[in-house]
Parts: sequence; structure tokens; C-alpha cells
Amino acid sequence: MHQVGYSICHQLPERSLHYGGRALPVCARDTGLFLGFTVGLVVLLVAYRHFAPRYPAWPKILVLAVLILPTFFDAATSYAGLRESTNAVRLVTGAFAGTCVAALLFPLAAHALELVRGREPAEPEAEARMLEPWWSLPALLTLPAVLSLAMWPRWPGAFWLWAPLVTLAIVFTFLALNFTLVALVFEWLKGLEVAPSPALITAVAIAAAFAELALSNRLHWLADRLLR
Repeated sequence: MHQVGYSICHQLPERSLHYGGRALPVCARDTGLFLGFTVGLVVLLVAYRHFAPRYPAWPKILVLAVLILPTFFDAATSYAGLRESTNAVRLVTGAFAGTCVAALLFPLAAHALELVRGREPAEPEAEARMLEPWWSLPALLTLPAVLSLAMWPRWPGAFWLWAPLVTLAIVFTFLALNFTLVALVFEWLKGLEVAPSPALITAVAIAAAFAELALSNRLHWLADRLLR
């Protein structure tokens, strides 16, 4: 778990959540980002499991984009020494950013999943819009709030719940991003009369995700040695 976290995070103890004296594999901000992304994407995949929706209306896209900004503001101002952030703020802003990124990626991810399943994508005008009911966006945004509240209590054994979940969330995020990218690239290649199998698309995505984590881990290790 520590090595997976080491691939993508500075792992500073003072910026990480601790349970029973143990720090989670990544800092509080990354914990929120990866768990928020994973929970958000899984919930959307379940909600839209029968089809790939179109992007929501522009006002809802704007809301999702705006809610990503607080985590950048929090990171930039705290690293610049303009203000001191807290782990609670890092966790909450990260969770909202991760959930919103998942929502913005979801139509592409769902389209990629339809391609791998071998289903012909529906015509754009025939597809329903994502988050169409008025209550759907507020309901989605309860996820990062509930997640942040659930993580805050310290209780015996909490580390062994959250640390594996955070590790799995990191791996899932890399897999989801690579799967979407690879499937869309192969869709473009299909237009060039190249027709790879779903198994090949999945295998390439998995290999790319783990290769990226491994390479990032070793680059982090090298940077640590050079800067000492």
C-alpha cells in the first residue's frame, strides 16, 4: 500500500490522515481525490449501467468544473505560504474535485465501456443527457460530503479499512483513465479498418496502468536520492 501511494504522492506525515498511529498511503488531499473519483465513477456506472449518456447541460458542466477549483486554490495558496491549510480542508476539497472529475469523465468512460462490450453506440440525438433530473446533481454532490464525514472518526481498526480502500482507489483510477483512453484510441483505429478485440483493449489498459504506477514509483525514488 505504501509503495502504491509512493508512486503518486509526497506522503508527508503532517499532511496525511492517521489512524491508530499509522498514516494512510497518500496525503489527505490525494485521499479525497482518489476516493471521490472512485466512488463517483462507480455510482454513475451503476446508475447508467444500461447506456452511455450524453454530457449534461452546460450549467451543470460549469458547476462540476467550478467545484474542482477549490482544491487547486487550497493547494496553491498553502504551498505558496499564503495561508495554512488543514487536513480536513484538503480531504473535503479533494473529495469534491475527485467526484466532479469522475462526472466529467463519465460519458467518455461509459462510451468506452459500450465499445468493449461490443454494443453499437446510439445516435447522439437518441441518447439521454447525464444528470437530467433536477435532483441528480445535488444527490451526486452528497457523495464527497458523506465520504469526508465517514473518514473523520478515529476508531480501532479504521486504518485497515481506509488504507486498502485508498490503495484500490488509486489503482482503479489509473485503470479507468487508461481504459477510457485506450478504448477511444482503438475506436479511432477501427475507423482505419483495425478491429482489436475487447480482451486486447482491456489487457493494454491494465498493462499501461501498472506500468505507469511502477515508472512513477521509480522516478519518485530517483528524485528522492538525487535531492538528498
